[in-house]
Amino acid sequence: MQLLTYHSFYLVGIKGVAMTALAQCLLDAGKEVKGSDVFEEFVTEKILRRRQVQIDFSFETKLPAECDCVIYTAAHQGVDNPQVVQAQARSLPIFSHAQALGELFNQKKGVAVCGVGGKSTTSAMVTWILEKTGAQPSFAVGVGNIPGLDKTGKWLETSEHFVAEADEYAANPSGITRGETLIPRFAYLEPLVTICTNLQFDHPDVYRDFEHTQATYLTFFNQLKPAGELVINGDDPVLVSLTQRLQTQRPDLKITSFGRSTTAQAYLQKYESAAGKTISTFTFGGQTYTLELQIPGQFNVLNALAAILACRTMGVSITEACRVLKEFRSTMRRVEFVGEKNGVKYYDDYAHHPHEVKQVIKAFREWFPDTKLVVAFQSHTYSRTKSFFPEFISAFGEANEVVMIPIFPSAREAFDPSVTSQMLCQGIEKEFPLIKAQTFDSINDLVRYLKQTLKPGSVCLTVGAGDIYHLHEQL
Repeated sequence: MQLLTYHSFYLVGIKGVAMTALAQCLLDAGKEVKGSDVFEEFVTEKILRRRQVQIDFSFETKLPAECDCVIYTAAHQGVDNPQVVQAQARSLPIFSHAQALGELFNQKKGVAVCGVGGKSTTSAMVTWILEKTGAQPSFAVGVGNIPGLDKTGKWLETSEHFVAEADEYAANPSGITRGETLIPRFAYLEPLVTICTNLQFDHPDVYRDFEHTQATYLTFFNQLKPAGELVINGDDPVLVSLTQRLQTQRPDLKITSFGRSTTAQAYLQKYESAAGKTISTFTFGGQTYTLELQIPGQFNVLNALAAILACRTMGVSITEACRVLKEFRSTMRRVEFVGEKNGVKYYDDYAHHPHEVKQVIKAFREWFPDTKLVVAFQSHTYSRTKSFFPEFISAFGEANEVVMIPIFPSAREAFDPSVTSQMLCQGIEKEFPLIKAQTFDSINDLVRYLKQTLKPGSVCLTVGAGDIYHLHEQL
C-alpha cells in the first residue's frame, strides 16, 4: 500500500508523541490531517496548535465525510477503538502508526534507532547532525520538542535519509490478548543503518522474557538492507553476543561499535562532567576527538558516539558532527532544564525503566555532587513496576530524597493493587536508610510539599513517563 496516495487523514490518538511526529510528516507532504484524543493536555499540544490541526476530544466522534485514510495508535484500544471500527464499517484504508511510519521510512535510506533507553535522544542527535550540516533529512522523533529544530517530524520529498525511533513494543497490543501473533512496531522498518543503544528486558506485558526480546531484536537486525550497517553499544555483552550470531547470518552487514571499553571501535577515553558542561575525548580509527555536550551523563556521551558513527556512514565527518553537537540542547523531557525558581533548579526526564532511572540520577549527581538532589518519580505501568520492583528500589541510591505519586497506568492494563508507589518508597527506605522516601496522593499534594521543603541551592528532578512533568507548571 502507498500511504501518500491518500489525501485526508484521520489520526486516532493524535496527541501521542509518535503520532504527532507522523502528523507533521503528512502535513509536510501536503495532506489534510485531523484526529482525536483525550482532553488531557499532552506535551505535543503546542506543535499541533501551531500546525492548526483539528482535534476531536472523543473517540465516539463520527469520522469526517472526506476522510479517506485512518491511522491508529497502539494505545486507546488499537483496532478495537470505536473510530477504527467506524473506519472498518466504511471500508476505509486503515494503518497502525507503525505501518504508516514504515511506509514513509522505507522510501528513503532509513536510520533506525532502537534499544531500551536513549532512542529519542540518539534519534534527535542524528537528526540534529544531519540538519545542521545541511543534509536536510526527513525524520520522526517521539518527543514533545527538539529545541533548535522546533519540530519533531518532517517530510521532504527530496530527502535522502529518514531518521526514526524503532520501538520493539507491539504494533497492536490488544491483539495479543486475543491470541494473535506479536508484531513489533519496528517490524515494518527496513533500515540502511540501525543503531542499538543497549539491550534490556522491557515490556513484560508483551514479551515472555529477555530471551524473547533478544530473538525479536535479532529478527529486526536482519531487516537491514543489503550492505547495511549496525551500530551497537560494545559495552553490552548480550548485544555483542547477539551481533556475533547476526554476522553468521548476514556477512554482508557492517558492524560498528561504541563504548567505554577499548575493545569498541569508538571508545571513550576521558569523561568529565560538571554543572552545565560535559567534556569527553574518544578514539576512533587511531584518531582522538573531543566532544563537548550541554547535557549531563556518560550515557548521553555514548548516545552521541552512536549518532556520530551513524552520520559518518552518511558522509558527515566526525569533526563536523562533534562541532554541531556542541550546540545540541537535548529534547523535551530528556534531561531537560525546566527553569530556576527561588534558588531551586528544576529538571525533567522521561526515564521509566529502572536502568534509565538509575543512569539519569547518576548523571545529575555528577553535575551536582554537593547539592541536595530531590527526585520526584512516577512509575509507569503496574506490569513494569512489578516485574522490576527490586531494580527500581536500587535505582534511587544516589538521591538525597525521593517523593512519588501513584503509578501511572497504561490504558491497556487493569488496576493492580499488589504493587504501589508506597511499596516502592518503603523498599527504598529499607535499602537506603539515609534516603527519605514518601508518596503523595496527587501532583497537587506533592507540589504543596515541595513548596514547603525545597531550599535554595537544591535540585529537583522529575522522572517518569506519565504526567508528573505537570508538576513544574505549579511550582
